[in-house]
Amino acid sequence: MLIELSEFNIKIFIPLIYPVFKRIQDFSKKAYIDKDNQLFKSFRYFLSYTISFIPFLIIKLRTKKEKSRKEKSETVNPLEIEKIDNEEKEEKDIEFDPFNEERSHSEIYKIIKKENKCKKLKNIIFILSLCILSILCNIYRYLFGNKKYDIVKQSAGIFFEITAYILLSYLILKQKLYKHNYVSAGIIASILLILIIITLINMDKGIILPSILFYFFMEICFGFYDILTKKYFVVYLDTPYFLMLVIGIINLFIILIVDLFVFFIKPDIEEIIFGFKHNISNVAKFFIFLSDIILEWIWNLGIKLTIYYLTPCHYFITDYINEFIYYVIEVIKKKTDESENDGIFTTVNIIIFFISFSVNFFCCLVFNEVIILNFFGLDYNTKKRIQKRMDKDSEILMKINSADEQITKEEESDHSQD
Repeated sequence: MLIELSEFNIKIFIPLIYPVFKRIQDFSKKAYIDKDNQLFKSFRYFLSYTISFIPFLIIKLRTKKEKSRKEKSETVNPLEIEKIDNEEKEEKDIEFDPFNEERSHSEIYKIIKKENKCKKLKNIIFILSLCILSILCNIYRYLFGNKKYDIVKQSAGIFFEITAYILLSYLILKQKLYKHNYVSAGIIASILLILIIITLINMDKGIILPSILFYFFMEICFGFYDILTKKYFVVYLDTPYFLMLVIGIINLFIILIVDLFVFFIKPDIEEIIFGFKHNISNVAKFFIFLSDIILEWIWNLGIKLTIYYLTPCHYFITDYINEFIYYVIEVIKKKTDESENDGIFTTVNIIIFFISFSVNFFCCLVFNEVIILNFFGLDYNTKKRIQKRMDKDSEILMKINSADEQITKEEESDHSQD
């Protein structure tokens, strides 16, 4: 077979969470938002993070129960108790050793304690850095973003996103790149450059440079945030629920302080209280608001789970599906509005975009080894092939070892006969 799927894993469906629930949340948001503002958007965004408290608490309770069950199920042998007692006695003897060996033990304890404190401090600094970075990403998007720039997202936006994620994964996470990565990334980049040219030709000339610069810096910001998030998971082995909960609480606290400052110093500026007054006017809208927060939490969790269980580069798959759905909705809007089919939404351009989306999505699957191409050596350094080679090598080693054992046994039997 020239094309084959990688080994089936349920985790490969995680990237579908973000695009599906993000687009559902777009409808729920429209159902109650009349007048939005930057602070209210940021408040809702980080409030959704705090819902992670529920799964985090469930996991904690489960692990606590499992631990208590193990402790109850374990039965200690009387000989082991005697051994433990002897060890404790030996430790006591060491404490009163005339050569002051207890001092060395206390020093080791101090070193371990110091290392643990240092690790905790680094953990806190890392989380605070992610908090600051996530706030800066959102502030940047809300301050410099413009609805007119959305047209560039499907071309220049994805181009800068893929470039940023690949380079940052290579530099920070030391992710290795092989032939299938270079080939698939090269095809994606080439097609996206064609789409960028088509988009720029049909764009208002006044927003070309601002839109390009906006997506360039935005994808670098979010790229750093997601790659450093993966780095955090690898180093500290915490769950996405814990990280989201901590980031949500800290950033909500910061936003509420800023909101109070704005409310008392510059009451003319729209803030969180303004958002609640003008958008949540009745009980029905309050429940829509709650459902909207839950949906926002689900798609945010989808991104974090993709990074946690897979890699940041798997986000390409997620975002490509999301942008494809967005583009289809925009095309349908143009058709239903019966507006002139000009600019970027001409029939020719729509066909080009659809073909490009399909090819690039396929290449994203190849890059992340969801699909394996069995020609021109593109499959040689995929995880599946590497694992097969390792299995073969281990089988050969086992055969050699068994053969060596057989030879030694025969030699021993020959010596015994002599």
